[in-house]
Amino acid sequence: MSVTFDGRVISLDGDCGVDEAEALFNLVHRNPGVPVDIGSAGAVHTALWQVLLALSPPVVGQISDPFLVRWIITRIARAEGGNSTSQLAANTPPA
Repeated sequence: MSVTFDGRVISLDGDCGVDEAEALFNLVHRNPGVPVDIGSAGAVHTALWQVLLALSPPVVGQISDPFLVRWIITRIARAEGGNSTSQLAANTPPA
């Protein structure tokens, strides 16, 4: 399973397919305020990004895809109140 929860953080590891979206939704929904670490994620299906956009958990970790940083991560951070890590902010181009 690419979506895991260790009691402190929900992690996306490796490639995350559409079949992981329900697990991610359940973990984020049942654990409000728990950060989601995307730093070890590979290819992430858009369904998982939609879960993160809809539920707006704190997101930590760095990704290098400029499209995802600009159009997805910044939206999650804004919806969450801008409390995502400074690592994300440092990689976020101006909107």
